[in-house]
Amino acid sequence: MAQPGSVGFSDVAVALLEAGQRSFKRATDGLPDEFLYLQPAPESNTIGWLVWHLSRWKDRTSALMSEEQQAWQTEGWAEKFGMPAEGTGIGDTPVQAAVFRAERGLLFAYAAAAHAAAMRRVARLTPEQLQQPLRYLPQMDPQPAWRLLISIAMDSIQHTGQIAYLRGLFAGYGWAR
Repeated sequence: MAQPGSVGFSDVAVALLEAGQRSFKRATDGLPDEFLYLQPAPESNTIGWLVWHLSRWKDRTSALMSEEQQAWQTEGWAEKFGMPAEGTGIGDTPVQAAVFRAERGLLFAYAAAAHAAAMRRVARLTPEQLQQPLRYLPQMDPQPAWRLLISIAMDSIQHTGQIAYLRGLFAGYGWAR
């Protein structure tokens, strides 16, 4: 437990996730529907796939760290999307990413649910949970959970930047005013 007036690791992690969410909202608020599934090149990810993937990664990874169930599974999102319970987009082929389609309301409702669940989980992580070794991908060596928090933040930043770039590519100068 952090001393009064001090900042703990979980505080920093929550602030990073909040900052990432503000950037995500800025990049997606008012996004025209026709931009969701445009591809600038045949093997490019779409904005819609990026929204889903970054939300899945945040949900899955924060659930792993907190030893809780994923919202994707417990709240029926996998069924609503008609997708596998374990899918996250990691390892998807360009074709799989290109054919991904979800109705806008469903997509952004899941993004909001995944973010809220991740925020709750991260805020409650104990120092012991942050140190526990976890294998977040089968081919990876176990790492302390705090490294996975960095992974969540970096993945969100990277994919939100891609979303903003694609939106600018499609909408042109001035979309972010």
